[in-house]
Amino acid sequence: MTTEKRPRKGVDDVKRNHHMFAGDDPHFYDHPVDRAEKRRFAAADRPAPAGWRSHQDGSWFFLTPERAELPDQGWKIHVSAVPAEAAEVIDLVSAYCLEAGLPHKFLATPRIHHLNNSKYARRGSSGKLMTLYPADEARLRTVLDGLGPLLAGRRAPYVLGDLRWQDGPLYLRYGGFLERWCTPENGERVLAIAAPDGTLVPDRRDPYFTLPPWLEAPECVAEQLRADEAAAAGQPGLPYAIERALHFSNGGGVYLARERDGDGGEGGPVVLREARPLAGLDGAGRDAVDRLRTEARALRALAGLEFVPRLIDEFTVWEHHYLAEEYVEGETLRQFLARSNPLTRPEPSAEDLARYTARALDIIDQLQRAVDGIHARGYAFGDLHPANVLLRPDGRICLVDFEVAHRPGLDPEPAVACPGFVAPHALSGFARDDYALDCIRLSLFLPYTMLLDLDPDKVDQLADAMAEFFPVPAAHTERVRRGLRRPGRSAGAGRTPDAGRAAEHPGGRPFDRPDAEGLPGALTRAIRAAATPQRADRLFPGDPAGLNDGGYTLAHGAAGVLHALHSTGQDVDEEHTDWLWRAARRSRDRRPGLYDGLHGAALVLHRLGRGPEAWEVLQRAGTTSPGDLSLRSGLAGLGLVLHRLHRATGDGGLRDALDRATERLAAALDPAAPPPAGAGLLTGPSGIAAFFLHLHQDSGDPAHLDLAARALRADLEQCRTSEEGAVNLLDGTRLLPYLGNGSAGTGLVLGQYLRHRPDDEELARALDGILLAARARLVIFGGLFHGRAGLLALLAEHRDRPGAAERIARQRRLLAWHAVPYRDGTAIAGDQLHRLSTDLATGAAGVLLAVHAAAGAPLDLPGATLPALVAGRP
Repeated sequence: MTTEKRPRKGVDDVKRNHHMFAGDDPHFYDHPVDRAEKRRFAAADRPAPAGWRSHQDGSWFFLTPERAELPDQGWKIHVSAVPAEAAEVIDLVSAYCLEAGLPHKFLATPRIHHLNNSKYARRGSSGKLMTLYPADEARLRTVLDGLGPLLAGRRAPYVLGDLRWQDGPLYLRYGGFLERWCTPENGERVLAIAAPDGTLVPDRRDPYFTLPPWLEAPECVAEQLRADEAAAAGQPGLPYAIERALHFSNGGGVYLARERDGDGGEGGPVVLREARPLAGLDGAGRDAVDRLRTEARALRALAGLEFVPRLIDEFTVWEHHYLAEEYVEGETLRQFLARSNPLTRPEPSAEDLARYTARALDIIDQLQRAVDGIHARGYAFGDLHPANVLLRPDGRICLVDFEVAHRPGLDPEPAVACPGFVAPHALSGFARDDYALDCIRLSLFLPYTMLLDLDPDKVDQLADAMAEFFPVPAAHTERVRRGLRRPGRSAGAGRTPDAGRAAEHPGGRPFDRPDAEGLPGALTRAIRAAATPQRADRLFPGDPAGLNDGGYTLAHGAAGVLHALHSTGQDVDEEHTDWLWRAARRSRDRRPGLYDGLHGAALVLHRLGRGPEAWEVLQRAGTTSPGDLSLRSGLAGLGLVLHRLHRATGDGGLRDALDRATERLAAALDPAAPPPAGAGLLTGPSGIAAFFLHLHQDSGDPAHLDLAARALRADLEQCRTSEEGAVNLLDGTRLLPYLGNGSAGTGLVLGQYLRHRPDDEELARALDGILLAARARLVIFGGLFHGRAGLLALLAEHRDRPGAAERIARQRRLLAWHAVPYRDGTAIAGDQLHRLSTDLATGAAGVLLAVHAAAGAPLDLPGATLPALVAGRP
């Protein structure tokens, strides 16, 4: 029996790149393919030659010799091309590779190629059209010497992080050929390569070329590095000293800088706007350089307006183009909203709400005057949204980012748009700015305008909610209704649904009722209606992260949805259980993990009465974990599955593996050891605490409680307490209250610990602060791990506290903000709000669990809640 090795797919391209998966299906995230035209590159439709295997996996089409044995990692060659030449380049390079016996892959469709080079594409994957896999360094040089002359002279976008070979479209980097993962200190699971001692380390994706510290560059690479160094020595440097980056996109960066004077000193601050040629494409195919020229022209035409930055300089360094503009001190409206909106705090006073309302209305008045002033000069701004408006310290506003500013009727209409601030009836001319300004009239109070793309009738619901919570004038509310209502839509459509739709409509009564009747059924109907058992890559649509993980996982796949249905008393279709079993069985990577690996699938199969299938999946996944200790993908989650299945089967092998896991996790909590990586329930010490609480439930050993307390305190050290006493987890500069990556997850485990040791006053105070943070009304997403459903679940687990019933009912009612009608049920907008989701982490399945708990049932979240607390089930 041989193990087939295949080049890894672009799994890293999925992370945090939701917009690329929101183009084809109007309801759900899906692969960006040309479904309507069924248009692929011609090379993807040709049969594989004799002796070759071909297949498409996600965005990529693979061609591999049948007898090829790829190394796990090595030097790879990326081929770049402009869209007009992409098909020709694929044909040329693929023909060379077929003749040379070289494994390779290429993007399957022109649309995917365009998206990978678009403005908001991931910078780490931008420019890549093809990847070639030479087996060793000698082969690397042979391929470069063979392909270099064939592609010489072709213009192509630069592949950031790679080394360009000579002056053509070939780029080099050392990295993984096969999919392997590791978890560095921040707790975020990343793709990995192996160091010489076999240790897996991150396969880094820096925006500049680097070598792994142990690797000596082969002669051809060293030769190119020397040539680049010599060329750079003769190039002029930036005439400005960069202090820090303000923003990055695939088209370039925005930097705070200072002008260098002739004596080596520095002048006043400026903003540098950078544009990369042939990158950052918009919908019309214009690159970042073209849009930078548009910005320069607009700034000259609008010079003298107080809300328009002054243009200082235009220049080119190396191949990148720059504008130097006046530096305007301030924060964006998006930052202002996140920092100042009173609904982000637990219990804002009427005075707080009134003060914020007055400030927001003043900002909107200033924006109206600014838009009117730009229109008076014959221009439309074209990209008005909160991130493109600065609020100065003195309260005045300034517009930034004029790259799509245009003269309606004279210039091409913009082909770049911010979701949630454009509409089909307002895509052009001055109407585009007017609609965007009306969106800001709502979003400064409730930033949910992206949901209007999923359900235009939500405008009345959101306008009502704005008027309910903020003392806005009636004229302001009516302006929002009028300005955001789509032509042809009746007034009040989302506010007073007819009786036949009351059960499923986001404005309907089930969100207001204290019992569980109606809403769980509506969520379940939407989940079932969305199922696609005919597809092999997914059963239930969810977050884009679930499109390339086999479709079986707890977080984003079938296991999580089926668990939610089963644990809330809904029927589970046997066909769907069969689908889960087949998907886990055919998974090639055998990835461990409770929430993003095979162990979670094994646990759910066992819960669904499929013991033999669960055992086989567990055997495929193994009973050991790499260095990751987390609940999500590491040893804590694996240990919890071993614990649960050992309790059910009494298998001695599982007991031995559980003991080994216990020893490793206890050692990680030794006071002399570095603190565990990550933070929160899924990736940090709180997940380890949950593991030891499970052990204590069986053993009664107080040492397990001591270890749980130590882990909880490690997470609480990463929390911060507000003036009101709310406790949130600090993630960089963000304070997070959420279940998956915030303080609520720690609070969920902390509450279970305090049931055993209620006299621990320090931890009891921390839980009080976490529960206070969970009362916030303004929560952008609705899901369980990163949104409102997780806060609801935490509050529901502490329903015995004074005032809890009112707080639970309020968070349950506010779930309506995230809900959208789908078929005959109620769907939930997923993370980033571009599309709906049914999965456990971000969508309707997680909301179903939370709503079930809010109705009085124990929360049943695998690994995080104790099975004894789940009504009678093992």
